[in-house]
Amino acid sequence: MTDPMPVAAPPAKLSWYRRLYLRVEALSSTKHAVAAMLLVSVVDGSVFPIPPFALLVPMVLAQPQKWFRYALLGTVASIFGGFIGYYLGDLLRQGAVSFLHIDLNMRIQRFGIDATLGELLGQNFWALALLCSVLPTPFKVVAIGSGMVGVPLDRFFLAAVLGRSVRFFAVSGVMRFFGPTARKWLRV
Repeated sequence: MTDPMPVAAPPAKLSWYRRLYLRVEALSSTKHAVAAMLLVSVVDGSVFPIPPFALLVPMVLAQPQKWFRYALLGTVASIFGGFIGYYLGDLLRQGAVSFLHIDLNMRIQRFGIDATLGELLGQNFWALALLCSVLPTPFKVVAIGSGMVGVPLDRFFLAAVLGRSVRFFAVSGVMRFFGPTARKWLRV
């Protein structure tokens, strides 16, 4: 008698997020890669769960001479998407303020602080928005959160331009100059 053939273990079922990530990443090798990256960059600022770096990294690895162009396009599209997210957050804030009867003009006078709730949130959140635009934080959280707490639009814009430029150009530049080995260093 012959031994039966060993049965391979069934492949592990991938989560919906991982399947979506792999689909988005697969777009990087199509002729529509740039358009897909622009779309993902815009929608990343408001609702999409996959960051544009899933497309940017393989695109730069495939065509390293275009790293600067890809980073610039991704940055501009991401900032545009950030504005969409910001206005979504602003709409949520307006709805929550009226529905929950939150008084943003409530004065806080404790621990050496003398400002309104709205002033405290708007003046200090932009630094967090800048930091989170650079770090691997979902940009939609930054954009929607900035709109929700009433960060002044000019401060949000400054934080988004600085933060997203640093992030896109850093990721793209590292991929360009260090190649595939750098992919292990970056978690994108």
